[in-house]
Amino acid sequence: MRRLLSILLFFFFSFFCFSQDFFEFLEPSAKQSVVHVGGYDWGACVDRITINTGNLVSPQEIAAKDFKVNQILYPKNTNIGMEKGFLPVTDAFASDSQGNKITAPSNFITLLMDVHPLLDNSSPFVSISFSSRFKNYYGYKISNKKLGINIQNLKGFTNEIAAKFTTSEFEYTFSAPEEEKVKLNYASYIPQTDSSQKIPLILWFHGMGESGTNIYQVLFGTKTTALADKKIQGCFPDGCAILAPQCPTGWLETTDKGPGNARVWAPVDKNAPANKVKKPITKLLQKLSLDKDKPREDKIQFAAVSYYTEPVKNLLYKYLENHPEIDQNRIYVGGCSAGGYMTMNMMIENSELFAAAFPICEYYLDSKINPSKIEILAKKPFWFTYALNDDAVNPENNSIPTIVRLNQAGAENLHYSEFRNVVDLSGKYLLNPDAENDDAEYGLPYEYPGHWSWIYVLNNDCIDGNFTLFEWLSQQELKKD
Repeated sequence: MRRLLSILLFFFFSFFCFSQDFFEFLEPSAKQSVVHVGGYDWGACVDRITINTGNLVSPQEIAAKDFKVNQILYPKNTNIGMEKGFLPVTDAFASDSQGNKITAPSNFITLLMDVHPLLDNSSPFVSISFSSRFKNYYGYKISNKKLGINIQNLKGFTNEIAAKFTTSEFEYTFSAPEEEKVKLNYASYIPQTDSSQKIPLILWFHGMGESGTNIYQVLFGTKTTALADKKIQGCFPDGCAILAPQCPTGWLETTDKGPGNARVWAPVDKNAPANKVKKPITKLLQKLSLDKDKPREDKIQFAAVSYYTEPVKNLLYKYLENHPEIDQNRIYVGGCSAGGYMTMNMMIENSELFAAAFPICEYYLDSKINPSKIEILAKKPFWFTYALNDDAVNPENNSIPTIVRLNQAGAENLHYSEFRNVVDLSGKYLLNPDAENDDAEYGLPYEYPGHWSWIYVLNNDCIDGNFTLFEWLSQQELKKD
């Protein structure tokens, strides 16, 4: 009976509704909240919440210690929520409707949340297993007994950079025999410029963790929003357009089919310390060359072609058709993890479309790249990025031997950023924030998993000589025949 009572107390009624389901500038109405989501190196993080109390409150009455913020998990089609945890409040103050601090009485109050890679409940996205049973986003209950505040009506989420992106979907129909249809969500960004010059485009492929149907997980899962921020955009004279499609399953799903007519997944590094791909296949694909006259060394097994190659290519064509301001001689392709595999896949299958590529901790096994393909890729500009302690993809089986072979094939525009591990370079986050002066961990930067080398790329911290990765990228264009 006591257990049943505990479960019943865990559930409570509240109001969880969005007037918007996207990250634009929002102003909370009376008894509503707006959640500010920041894009961080480790993903999305709720860093501020602005509430409208419905009545004026003096700044002197506001104290962070009096506020309690519950994160609530809501099943679909219901407003009965489960308490998931609490968000620690570090500061609270009177503000305007956008969360800016003011000194006059206001009906708006903004709460600042603690921000750190290790904090639980910081992400607004529901990404647990069987998450299809739940709403895409958590809800929030903000209470303050001293001020009589109890707000559970969430108007929506906001982020200044994400608001610059347009979201849409693209449907592609495969030709015979089955005329299958596939739908891709995508986010895109076009910079505002007064110049009459055409602008370049980055085609960005997310990692496995951002697959699905919620396009905002693509923008926040690995801080893709950074591509539209001034640090990277400033590397291009007139800015750079971004096209970021979302894969509903995984980029490693191939055109080949196995038992039960199910599509198989591309072979990945089974010798990595920890294989973190969601659907690895158990056997490598056995595809033998039909050309018996080719040299023996040219019969290396191929990684199969991604099922999403044609849909993505046709999305790109359609996007270019709708945006004549894009310079088709300056289309770049990059991505991380499974998106790094897709980057290599697109370069192998359609290298003529791209002026340069920047694969990151990429899954494409070097043993699956035919020597004749290496000869083609060696003519293209590449910048690889990886960490030596990657525990998901061993770079010694992927990026490193590919770099060696490209060099041997005479690559003239080949760069790479090799890191020992992945640590915070901003100085904001420490491995142990509570360490004392005499502790061994005192002052050490926070260390991320070794697979997360995309952090260096999206902070534009990859440098070779006198230029960064994106400064280099801005100089690349298709060679005229």
